[in-house]
Order: sequence, then structure tokens, then C-alpha cells
Amino acid sequence: MLNNLDDRERLIVFGGIGLVIVLLFVNVVIKVFKFRNDLTEELIESKGNFIAMDRAIKDYNFYRSLKTGEEEDANQIFAKLDTIMVRYALKEKLYDIPKDSRTTEQRNYERLSIEIHFRSVVLQDIMKFIYDIEMNKQLNGKVTNLNFRKVMGKELYDVNLRISSYSRVKK
Repeated sequence: MLNNLDDRERLIVFGGIGLVIVLLFVNVVIKVFKFRNDLTEELIESKGNFIAMDRAIKDYNFYRSLKTGEEEDANQIFAKLDTIMVRYALKEKLYDIPKDSRTTEQRNYERLSIEIHFRSVVLQDIMKFIYDIEMNKQLNGKVTNLNFRKVMGKELYDVNLRISSYSRVKK
């Protein structure tokens, strides 16, 4: 079939075939490059999803413990508070923990309030302590009251705080 063509016609046919092959090759390269970029973007997005999913799991566990009353025993809460206080060297500065109080709210929930009094503590350590309770959810509770006074002439503070933990009333 190619034998019946002139040299110029053969050159045009081979040039056309070469052009089609080059276009197919470029098309494949472009698709591979686009696929690679899409995978890179998906990987970056999935890293953000893991952080959001981890936060959602922490929130879920926190609210599940509220619903089921997982930490209704005051001894468990005191043990966790003790661990957090030791971590920030607040145990030595502990002045007093008066008796805890329990109250019923909205007939479905019981609130356990624990007051803690520290003397001559660094405010930064107290903020870390509160951060662990509030944000890191190392305790099923929230700080509901915080009072502090500066000790004269020093960067130390007397701190009183109240931590409240809610649990479902057992029927």
C-alpha cells in the first residue's frame, strides 16, 4: 500500500502517524501528571481530616461520658485531679480541698462540684492545669469558677477554683 505512494506522500503519512503517536504520548503524560497532583491534594486534605476526626472523637467520648455518667464517682475525679496536679507541681501548693457537693439539675443530671484552693502558685502552671481539664478533656468536668489574688511583691498567686462534673441521674 505504501509502495504506490510518492516520497512526499509517504512523508506526509509517516508525519501524520508520528504526530498522532506524539499527541497520544503527551495526552498520557498530562493525565499521569494531573493524577499525581490530585493525589497530592487529596493527601494534604486527608491530613486535615485526621486532625478534625481526632477532635471529633475526643468530643464524642466526652459527651458520651456525660450522657452515661461515666465518672460519677468522686474518687475517680480526685485521682485524675491528683495526676494533673503532680504533672504541674501543684500538689505541693495545694492548700485545701473542702468537701465536694452534689446537686441535681433539671431532674436528669447530677452536678459534682469540687473546690480547690492553691497558695503561692505560678499563674502559668494554673493555666496549664485548667487547659488540661478544659481543652485536653483529661477530666469529665469544666472549671466553673476561678478566683486569684496576687501575693504581695511576688509573681505568685493564691488561686481558688471550682470544677464541676456532670453525670446522668440513675433511675
